[in-house]
Amino acid sequence: MSDIRLCPSCGTQVSASERFCGNCGMRMDQPAPVAPTMPAGQQGVPTQVLPSASPPPQPMPSFGVPPATPLPRRGMPMWAIILLAVGGLCAVGCVASVGILTLMGQRASGVFATIQVGLATTSTPSGLGGGIVPIPTRAGATPTKAPAATEEIPAPTEADIPTVEPTSGGGGGIVGGVSAGGAAEVATAAAATAQVAIIATAEVDQANADLAALLASGKQIFRDEFVDNRNSWFTGSFNDIETDKIEDGVFKVIWAGESTSYELYEVRDMTNFVVEVDCLVRQGGTDGSCGLVFDQKKGVGYYKFEIFDNYYRLFVTHPTGDPTTLAEGDPAGSVRPGDVNRLRVIRQGDQIRIFLNGTPLKTVSDSTYMQGKIGISTDSYKKGGVEIWFDNFVIWELPT
Repeated sequence: MSDIRLCPSCGTQVSASERFCGNCGMRMDQPAPVAPTMPAGQQGVPTQVLPSASPPPQPMPSFGVPPATPLPRRGMPMWAIILLAVGGLCAVGCVASVGILTLMGQRASGVFATIQVGLATTSTPSGLGGGIVPIPTRAGATPTKAPAATEEIPAPTEADIPTVEPTSGGGGGIVGGVSAGGAAEVATAAAATAQVAIIATAEVDQANADLAALLASGKQIFRDEFVDNRNSWFTGSFNDIETDKIEDGVFKVIWAGESTSYELYEVRDMTNFVVEVDCLVRQGGTDGSCGLVFDQKKGVGYYKFEIFDNYYRLFVTHPTGDPTTLAEGDPAGSVRPGDVNRLRVIRQGDQIRIFLNGTPLKTVSDSTYMQGKIGISTDSYKKGGVEIWFDNFVIWELPT
C-alpha cells in the first residue's frame, strides 16, 4: 500500500500516518465525496445537483474546540449587581422623600393660610373702620425725632365729670359732681342725659349739608392714613411712659404711666379749617381719651377737643393757670364705646363747632387764639394699660 494518500476533500497528498489533512483538516478516514453521475443517454443535459444526505463534517480548529460550539456567555459580576441594587434603592428613596416633602409643604402652606385667615377674621373688632383693625403689639421702637413740647393738663377727677339735671325744657345743664343719691335719682339723671344727647334728624342732616358746602369751598391740604411714616411723626419711647409706633396702617400710642401728649401737623399755622380723625381707645376704657388739638402756639396754649367713652369736653389752655372749659357733657347717643369714633372740629373766625360721628355736639365762640398748629392728642389717667389708635387724619383749609 502506498504511504501517500490524497485528501478526499481538497486533494492534497497526505501521509498514511497522518489522520487529518494538513491543508483543510479533513479526517482521512472519511470517505471521499462521490461526484454525481449522469444517466446514459443524457450527456450534455444540465442536471440538478442534489445535496448529500448528510452534510460534510466541519473542520476542527486547533486545541480540539469544535467550531460550531459558541463561547459561553459570562454573567455580570456580583459587585456590579450589588451596586446596581443599592443605586436603585437610593433612587426610589429619593423619589419617595421628594414626594413626602412636597406633600408636607402643601399641607403646611394650607395650615398657615388657614391660620392667617383665622387671624384676619378673629382680630377685627365689629364695626371698626378706617384701617383700625389689627391686634396690637408691645414691641418698642427707636425714636426718629425729638418729641414735641407738651403742656400737661390735670386729669379730670370724679367731681369734674358732670351729670345732667332734668329741667322743664329737656335742655338740661351742667351742674357738676356725681350724685350720691338713691337708685331713683340715678335713673332720673340717666334718662335726662339720654334725652339731652338725642339730636333731631333734621339737625344732623342740616349739619352734613353745611359740611358738604364748606368742603366744596375749601381745599384739602393734608391727609395721612398711616400706611407708613412719610410725615415723620414721633415714633419710639418717650420718658419710659409713652411709646409711639406706626404699624399695620395705624398710629398707636401706648401708655405705661399717667400723662398727656400730642403730635402736630408742623407745616404751617391754620386759621379757618375743618379737621377730622378716626380714633379708638383700644385698651384702658374710660381711663384713656383721644382728641384734636388746634390753634396751638408753642409756649402759649391751644384748644383741645377730648372724647371719652362717657364724657367729652372742649377747653382752652393758658400760659399760666388752669384750662378754661368751653363745653362738656355726656356723648351718649353719639359715642361708640370701645369702637372707632370720628372726631371733627370746624373753625371759622371765633366760631368753633365740635362733632362726634357726624353728630354736632356743641357750637361755641372764643377768640383766645385765632391761629396755630393742628394735631392729634392722647391722655392716660392711670399707670399703664392705656392704648390709643389713630387713622385717617385729614385737614381742609377754608376761605377766610
